[in-house]
Amino acid sequence: MLFILWGWGCASSSQNGNQQMPNNSAGNFSGTFALPQQKAPPSSIQSIQLHPKGQPGRAPVLSLKSGEHLVLSFDYLGEQSKQFRVEVSHRNQQWQKSSIGPSTYLDSFFQTYIQNSKSSFTNRPSYQHIEYEFPNDQLRPVVSGNYLLEIYSYDGGKLLFSTPFFITEDEGNIETRIEMLYAKRDDGRPLAQPFTTYRYPQFVEYPQFDLSISFVQNQFWGRMREAGFLDTISPGKLNGHLQRANAFVGNYEFKLLDVRSFDVDGKQILEYQSGITPPRIILRRDVQKLDTNPRLFGAVNLGIPLDDRGSEYAEVEFSFETENSIPSSANIYIVGHFNNWMVNNLNKMNYSAEAGMWKGRTFVKQGQYAYKYVLATNNTIDDLSLDQGFLSSEQEYLTFIYFEDPDQNFDRILKVNRVTKR
Repeated sequence: MLFILWGWGCASSSQNGNQQMPNNSAGNFSGTFALPQQKAPPSSIQSIQLHPKGQPGRAPVLSLKSGEHLVLSFDYLGEQSKQFRVEVSHRNQQWQKSSIGPSTYLDSFFQTYIQNSKSSFTNRPSYQHIEYEFPNDQLRPVVSGNYLLEIYSYDGGKLLFSTPFFITEDEGNIETRIEMLYAKRDDGRPLAQPFTTYRYPQFVEYPQFDLSISFVQNQFWGRMREAGFLDTISPGKLNGHLQRANAFVGNYEFKLLDVRSFDVDGKQILEYQSGITPPRIILRRDVQKLDTNPRLFGAVNLGIPLDDRGSEYAEVEFSFETENSIPSSANIYIVGHFNNWMVNNLNKMNYSAEAGMWKGRTFVKQGQYAYKYVLATNNTIDDLSLDQGFLSSEQEYLTFIYFEDPDQNFDRILKVNRVTKR
């Protein structure tokens, strides 16, 4: 039997900035996909998802007082029953804790144990599937803004993982367009420059001081970028865009891992070793700057494990062949939906001199996932130089309108919109 304890108290988690890449940390790299405040889960926690109810893969954004719900789900692979405590904290635009307390941003002062888990039908390994839907009587945010959801071990109080979500007031009207700029980068990639027009509500008295616009590509929250140009020349309108130097790469690329079935297909899965626990899948090698089976897809439509208690896990072995310019001493990591796009020692690859390529393994549940290989150089993530080509994958762009409320002294989100661009 597994329970979850929900509480509204704020707990702090320490981060040791002197440690280089602890096993369950997102690390100290710049240019990471996740927020620095996010905690990578231990290996016993897998398949974390947080999305609007009925919309897997979509960004975890709720409209205030709309009746909408978010669904948190994950698998616990431990053999013993375990209890979890969940805490929610309101954050400012820079993701530091807000100056307001829980009594302001939560309309709940109640703790309870909630039984909400289902045992898997498979036992190689077995797991408990946990789902929780909120807001509800025990967890009810009442103000807009950035939030961090933190999952703790109830018995020891250890922070296991954390993930962001957002609440918007859905005030005003917003239009965003993406302009593609070519021949602006030395590597030949196009730039994607978002332009937004926001018609703000009347309660905003000083838009030039209190409003800001931020953009996110492909739900990489650690790479949220604030508009560098704003104008309020037209009454009732705020116009803003990213400057060219800060624009997104317009053809950001992903590889596709399709393990809905563990059957050997000769295309991607070369071998399935079923006689061990967990079973192991050997994939066909990937080659730097080459894709023998290019497919165009959007990453936001992937990353959804099969929702079936009969779905299995496997240890997936990746092989990656690089050019001679990449030394064997390089730091290469494999990241994707299966590890929440978090770069840490659990997904670092090792160079095999015997095979002449890089090897890495990760635990994956049956499903479809986007992934890619990245270099870590001088504490900075390089996620472009190992790509296979310049495919035009669909990109998702989210626009956030932040209001630095001068009266209530916290950062509100007035509007969020979503556009895609191929």
